[in-house]
Amino acid sequence: EEFVPGLWPQSDLDMLKGTIPMYIDKGPFNIYYMTVSGHSGYTQTGNSMTKKNWDRVQHLDYSDTVKGYFAAQLELEDALAYLLEQLEAAGIADDTVICLAADHFPYGLDDDAALGNMPYLSELYGYEVTTSFQRDHNGLILWCGELEDQEPIVVDTPVSSLDILPTLANLFGVEFDSRLLPGRDVFSDAPALVFTSSYNWITEYGYYYAGSGEFVQTRTDVTLPEGYVKSITAIVRNKVSYCDLVLDNDYFRYLF
Repeated sequence: EEFVPGLWPQSDLDMLKGTIPMYIDKGPFNIYYMTVSGHSGYTQTGNSMTKKNWDRVQHLDYSDTVKGYFAAQLELEDALAYLLEQLEAAGIADDTVICLAADHFPYGLDDDAALGNMPYLSELYGYEVTTSFQRDHNGLILWCGELEDQEPIVVDTPVSSLDILPTLANLFGVEFDSRLLPGRDVFSDAPALVFTSSYNWITEYGYYYAGSGEFVQTRTDVTLPEGYVKSITAIVRNKVSYCDLVLDNDYFRYLF
């Protein structure tokens, strides 16, 4: 709080300017930030970051609400640009990894965020949002200065937040038992599987709605093996049960 003024939302740029000196010369370090500048709502009167960066977005061909969303996110853009400058100046950009992940879709764009009634999210995405799979997606960015001269490595198979830990563990050469984690290393040959606590799931071949039992195949160039949907559904149920039991029984305390 000592680095950011009493505004809502506060500035990610101010947060990084205040805190980077605490660790930049104390490597190796492991720093966790929670960004707040992009928080809703997205009006100039209700969001200090939207107001601050409005001149940079007012020319865009979007509604004021979506432009306000972009303006708020620009503060994180500026904060990351500043962070990279400081890492470069300290000579440690090539030895630093940044993982940027979102924890939810931009539900603050629409008043009730109900499926079929999300005009601003639909405007942002570029299509009408009517299902949870159309709604629930975002981006994950892994960056290291050492890779800047290479073409970006794009993972286009389904990925969820559960995949971040095993992916980073393998990239850092950390030994772990993959049976203990429900996600996968996204650079491995393990089949992609994203699932929710309500038993919906996505693979590279399509998506499944547990409530209706409907599977929508998105790849028509392959013939799925017999019993594919039933098999993946069973795997998902087992993974959800495992996740519940790990917490309910404090399994990692027992294991270690």
